[in-house]
Amino acid sequence: MTTTAHRAPTLTISVAAGVALLTAGCGIQGVDAEALTKPEFVAQANAICQASNDQLDLVFEGVYAGLDDVDTNDPNNELLIFTRWESALIEAGPIVDQELADVGALEPPVEDEEFIETLLADQAAAFAEFTRLMNAAADGDRAALVALESDEDPFDDIDRRAREYGLAVCGESD
Repeated sequence: MTTTAHRAPTLTISVAAGVALLTAGCGIQGVDAEALTKPEFVAQANAICQASNDQLDLVFEGVYAGLDDVDTNDPNNELLIFTRWESALIEAGPIVDQELADVGALEPPVEDEEFIETLLADQAAAFAEFTRLMNAAADGDRAALVALESDEDPFDDIDRRAREYGLAVCGESD
């Protein structure tokens, strides 16, 4: 199993954008646009996620670039890895903010509004916690390192729910 510290989040968002989206109803309620059918919503959301994933892949490739001869499991090298993750997350923030804003702006089927709103809110919270832990780890916080190295991945349940709904790309696990 891949640990949280070694995977890039998929459908992700920062806290500020998450609060803004939730305040606006995630683009779901109060919009005059006609609701999409589930297949239309899934296709459009997966296309948004694919475009973001392509950008995020490039960002997160750099975390381990040039470290072929470095034992990334060696505690002496942990801070190097977490510092690189911290930098990658800073670069990824605007990408994931836009991704979730775009998905949140879609008008899902009326019967799925609450599910999608909850999924987006849960993703925002998981990404915020992941980012907090990565930043703390980069600063040498041993408790954050332990939390990141656990087998518990905060994105597993969210990704599973997204895949079950049909958001296969948005719910990809790396």
